[in-house]
Amino acid sequence: MPHIITQIPEFRVKYKDVFSLKNLYVMMHELLMEEGWWGFDTSELTPGSELHADIETLYSENVFQKGIHYGGKEMWVWWRSKRATPYSGKYHGYFRDLLNIDWHVVYLQEREIVHQGKKMRTQWGELEMFFNARIEADYTGQWENHRILKHFQKIYEKRIMEQDVEKREKELWRDVYRIASKVKAWLNMRTYLPVPEQFHPKLYGWEE
Repeated sequence: MPHIITQIPEFRVKYKDVFSLKNLYVMMHELLMEEGWWGFDTSELTPGSELHADIETLYSENVFQKGIHYGGKEMWVWWRSKRATPYSGKYHGYFRDLLNIDWHVVYLQEREIVHQGKKMRTQWGELEMFFNARIEADYTGQWENHRILKHFQKIYEKRIMEQDVEKREKELWRDVYRIASKVKAWLNMRTYLPVPEQFHPKLYGWEE
């Protein structure tokens, strides 16, 4: 059966200020598609516009009145995605990468601001994003269900593919760190990894 062979440490992004939740949603969808992360019911034959049709597995929203805190909306959003693991120039049929992105927004309120001489409606609130990635083995179940291969599965993972798994773990850590750094750069937060200029909508979507 499919099982997790390794997991990288969690990355977090926390931000509290004015931002556009809609533009952040659009940017994140485009970013994940560029990085090769798809929904679980998709494949190489799925049209590009449908690669994320099932990526959002939870959307929860609560509205609170102003009282002992700021009030506004609280939101939980769960994104679940997969990525085929490259191996020797081809996609590996045994390993694949999994990425969970959990969004938690509190105190979310509509705001009207003037930015670069233009009035626009945005949101103000506190946003926290959690990035959890891992590598799944035997995701098709072919080895576990094979009468001969199942006896060599542990040897295959621990000895034959050990170096490849370690390499993939380092690359996965780097890839998820890059995604988190791009989110920080989009939110104009401090980042310690050089991030190239993007063609995504900026913080408010109106920058020249």
